[in-house]
Amino acid sequence: MNPTSSSSNRIALVDGLRGIALLGIVIAHALGWFIAGFIPESVWQSYQNSLSTTIVNYFDGIFISGKFYTFFSLLFGLSFSLQFTNRKADDTHFELRFLWRLVLLFFIGFIHHIHWRGDILGIYAFLGIFLLLANFFSNRVVLILAILMSLNTPILVIRTVEYWHPSSKVSEVVAKKEQEKSNKEQLKNFQTLKAGSYTQILQQNFKDFAFKADFQWNSGRIFVTYGFFLLGLLIGRLRLFDHFQEYKKQFKKTVWACFILNIVIVTFFITLQATIPWDKLPSWFGIFSEFLFSIHSATMTIMYVAGFSLLLSKISWKGILEQLSYVGRMALTNYLLQSFVGILLFYGFGLGLAGDFNPAWCLLGAVVVFLLQILLSKWWLSRYYYGPIEWLWRSATYGKWQKMQRQKIPIG
Repeated sequence: MNPTSSSSNRIALVDGLRGIALLGIVIAHALGWFIAGFIPESVWQSYQNSLSTTIVNYFDGIFISGKFYTFFSLLFGLSFSLQFTNRKADDTHFELRFLWRLVLLFFIGFIHHIHWRGDILGIYAFLGIFLLLANFFSNRVVLILAILMSLNTPILVIRTVEYWHPSSKVSEVVAKKEQEKSNKEQLKNFQTLKAGSYTQILQQNFKDFAFKADFQWNSGRIFVTYGFFLLGLLIGRLRLFDHFQEYKKQFKKTVWACFILNIVIVTFFITLQATIPWDKLPSWFGIFSEFLFSIHSATMTIMYVAGFSLLLSKISWKGILEQLSYVGRMALTNYLLQSFVGILLFYGFGLGLAGDFNPAWCLLGAVVVFLLQILLSKWWLSRYYYGPIEWLWRSATYGKWQKMQRQKIPIG
């Protein structure tokens, strides 16, 4: 096999997977009106009796929620691994340059966060340091850490310890007051994002750095993200995409194993929800359900990566792969563009439509936005080598302007 052809196929496949990850991300964000936080119960109440919302909520819970930030994270780890593997033999500054790229990514993420607090780039920049350190670990150590982190083991251990050694119990009166305070804070934040001025929204999002850090830690998302960084690193080391044809059988087995496991888990939760009220379940069940959901999210992510890799590698899917690749090649630009469209639609300095649209319409709108991104990306890349943000990031990394515009082929 021609090494150049193999490398080209691998890059196209990874770009196609990035495109799919971005589709899942825009759907996940749109279903919550790009609020990126806890939405007040009063906002959801108007949709409680809507059949379409119920269907979309089940669709989100089973197929979207918690699956695509992990998908994107795995690809980040894979990209790092490919960069490290393909570095030139005399490149002695790779680690320093990668650290500088992370600093720049954090700066981009900071600007993004104060406009939209769901930004993940700042988190990637922070965890990228630990990804660089993990590059010195053996494959066995990386695999063990990837499994433990992707299953959110640190938080499950903390929950278990708290269950067996509970702290002093807060009185019901105090707990009720704290919950009321939290509900008021959520409503206030939601109203600021929905109807506030540009300055008010920037101030609110800046203050929400603390909320974001608390959420990342207490939910375990920061550990799960790192786990999928490591999984991507390992996939790159093993060159699974370089020798994809040789591993097709293993990819198929992985898809079927994950599919069967998820059928069992989802069926269990749906049956439980239909038969037993949550408050009637034993207190330890909360920890057990978190564990099952971690397995569900992790294996669904792996199923998506393996399954879509198999589909996109088919000759009959070549056209779809090409279209998705356009979006994936401009992943950073398109990720930020999704946020830009979302905040213009739903935030106060835009149309202020947060909470005003049925989530089913938001799902449809997210798909339309993604299709438009395919057209825009294709048009842009026919004229330029990089997306605009990728070009700025690359230029700042190397300290000089990178070649941007493609040469026009003279006619006649």
